[in-house]
Amino acid sequence: MKTWLRISTLWAMLLIVGCNTANNQQEPEEEVNGEEKQEDSDAEQTSADDDAEQEGKSEGVENNEDFLAVEDEFTKEFLVDTDVEPGFHQMRGKLDGFEMVIPENGIISDLLHDIENDAIETLIYTFNDHSEKKTYNIKLMYYRKYPEKVKQNYLNVFKDEVGFDGEYKYEEANDLEMYHESYEDDGRYGPVLKYFGYLFSKHRNQAISYEFICVCQGGEECSLSLEEEAEMAEKLMYSIRLLEQ
Repeated sequence: MKTWLRISTLWAMLLIVGCNTANNQQEPEEEVNGEEKQEDSDAEQTSADDDAEQEGKSEGVENNEDFLAVEDEFTKEFLVDTDVEPGFHQMRGKLDGFEMVIPENGIISDLLHDIENDAIETLIYTFNDHSEKKTYNIKLMYYRKYPEKVKQNYLNVFKDEVGFDGEYKYEEANDLEMYHESYEDDGRYGPVLKYFGYLFSKHRNQAISYEFICVCQGGEECSLSLEEEAEMAEKLMYSIRLLEQ
């Protein structure tokens, strides 16, 4: 229970801090010591070069600052293939129970990863689209084995956790039974999209829950489209595979 509370608290703090950081950064400093800030031609040229670089990108998740998954020491421990497709790597959980793709600028924090009793793995990773002023947070909870008779309880509790009171969509894909849905909400700093699913192996008592949250951080400069963001959410979710052990 303590582990669950720690992860959940850090998960909430991650969303709040991320929003605060982005909003603090989006307001440029206009005066220094009472004088208007001057911009020289070099700075203007750098900005123009950055814009040109962004326009040239067409695949993966845009990030005009860096691509850190292969540079971050903790995240690298999860990567099993860095040449899956442009913009994405393949990652595997520490319990060797699941694999999925992760954007090349996705970062897994050691503070937001935990394994309980060698049976339950909680993992959260984040990535940004700086050009669109959006932050993405993905949370996974993998269960090496769950009691089949409490499957419906898992689904009901998950609804409460994600704040949803409707009915799941159901489908079968990738040898999985998939229960999923999505909705938009108004966050403190702008609109929020939530896409979530519970995936059960069709042949083994393995399961994994999936939460995708897209937070708009740019105020009027940022907008969310449920249809467009769902494409990324579904790409990540449909890439999940539960591995035989």
